[in-house]
Amino acid sequence: MSAKYPIPYKQDQVYFQYNVKDFNRAKSFYMDVLGFETVWDGGEEAGWAELALPVTGARLGLNLRREGEIQRGSGTLTLVVEDLDATREYLIGKGVEATEIEDIPDMVSYFNIDDTEGNAIQIVSDPRVKSSE
Repeated sequence: MSAKYPIPYKQDQVYFQYNVKDFNRAKSFYMDVLGFETVWDGGEEAGWAELALPVTGARLGLNLRREGEIQRGSGTLTLVVEDLDATREYLIGKGVEATEIEDIPDMVSYFNIDDTEGNAIQIVSDPRVKSSE
């Protein structure tokens, strides 16, 4: 164990996992729409695929939820982008429904989408609005 972490984490590797009903449809969304690359794909038989996120060592795990398995809550995948407006236009062009952009002055600007399985994704950028001083 290191002095920094009380648990012996494997460094430079982290996963965020979503449960999905349609394995191939979910993979297609993340690869074809968001441009993530497949790192490992066990197919429907294994029910697990890993896609590289745009951060070194970070991956998104897609877990095929089998009939009768317990449904746990999902979190929100948050992706940080340089150009929020261009990203929103791109996603809408791909047929993805996106909320309006919310601006919290001096803090953040963001909008929300769902993947094909109903999992939440939030797209964020530096604040577009600065408060007047």
